[in-house]
Amino acid sequence: MLLNATGQFINCTSMARDVVLAMLVVALCLGGVGCGSIYHETQAKLPPEPFGQLTFRIKEAQQAEQMAGQSITRLRDRLKKNGMSVGTFEGDVDRLVTAAFEFERQVASVLDAAAHCEGQPQLASEIERLQGRSAELQEYVKTVRRDGNSINARQLDDLLHDSAKL
Repeated sequence: MLLNATGQFINCTSMARDVVLAMLVVALCLGGVGCGSIYHETQAKLPPEPFGQLTFRIKEAQQAEQMAGQSITRLRDRLKKNGMSVGTFEGDVDRLVTAAFEFERQVASVLDAAAHCEGQPQLASEIERLQGRSAELQEYVKTVRRDGNSINARQLDDLLHDSAKL
């Protein structure tokens, strides 16, 4: 128990309970607003027809693939220029890992959209290419993690040249 400015006792547990209750009410009110707006904002960007959504998702995956390629190129160029181990460029390695994960996530979105577009073989080869490229990048990321970042510029060149131009 505490004394307030007028000398009266204040019940701390009651006051703490009121503060927690007020915070809970505010969190519940604001929590619903955020989720709803994110959902509606994303839904507004998508075309209404399934084939349009698939095309949109493929473009997103291609952009993520380009970002991963830029990360690879940047790391490779720094390794060639400085001739040091990847451990020196941990930030660049982290960017590459993040870009590869984002690419994998975008490819998963493509596959989700493709499930709603059966009978649309026009984009099948691009979807297969994106899947293969994503798997290749994920395997590379596993190698970097497993080998303790002991990768060199030549391996990055191989990764860039083994796939279609990014």
